[in-house]
Amino acid sequence: MASPNKVKNFPIFLFLFLFLIYWLIKNLTTSVFLKNKERINVVFYSKNTTFFSLSQHDVNYLFSFPSSAEVLVPGGYGNYKVGALGKLVSLEDKPVLLKKVFSGATSSFIDLYFYPVKTEIYYDNFDSPNFPGFSEVFLSKSNANFIDRLFLLGKLFDRNQSNYKIISLTKALFDQSQFGRDFQGSFYKKSYRNIGTNVQIIYTKSYSTANFLSQIIDGEGIKVVDISQSDSDTANCRIIAKKIDVVGRALSDFFGCPVKTGETTISDIILEVGSLEKDWAVK
Repeated sequence: MASPNKVKNFPIFLFLFLFLIYWLIKNLTTSVFLKNKERINVVFYSKNTTFFSLSQHDVNYLFSFPSSAEVLVPGGYGNYKVGALGKLVSLEDKPVLLKKVFSGATSSFIDLYFYPVKTEIYYDNFDSPNFPGFSEVFLSKSNANFIDRLFLLGKLFDRNQSNYKIISLTKALFDQSQFGRDFQGSFYKKSYRNIGTNVQIIYTKSYSTANFLSQIIDGEGIKVVDISQSDSDTANCRIIAKKIDVVGRALSDFFGCPVKTGETTISDIILEVGSLEKDWAVK
């Protein structure tokens, strides 16, 4: 016969067990690494902000951003020095700005971003690329879940720089526009190009914002065939696809826009910018 204490504690154990199952399922289903992506782009924001583009079968890329380098912050914030981004993120309480900033700076989809618990402003600092350790991977704030942190720690355990193509940036030479021209396509997913699914972007007010999104999408390996203006003011962004494939799902995941099947004309996918015009606004 079960003891009274065991009977009394059973609901607690059941709750903890169910919570553990829920937590595990959520981590498994939302893990970036378990989606078997061809390439995963990661930024570690710190006094030595480092970008990793990690590939399953192709070249890995690695470089650091100078703290004094100026980057464009989407959302109407204008240009900020990299070293001041942490302060902006803290004041606005918008960690997603790191994803937007470095997606724009690298013309790629940033999958994971990490940043320190303590907010600091970093001044004129530029060191060689930094391989993060256990504390940076597991104790930093991030959009990565526990499973992703485990995978990333294993991926970065090998610190042999010969396994990476290191891009040299300096304070004097870094220019966001020039960097985009020089390296756009370096971090894209070849599978997207091979699939051949293309995109038309439809905006309402800001061509510059639509063009900015186009550069990121194209840099990811998804071909943008047209940018058009529409008088119809769509409140929220949405994606319309002839058929929903990996490209449509990738756009939906990255921009947070619902995707549905529908008729298109000159492209396979239509991205109606809608609310992204404000969220990703550039001056």
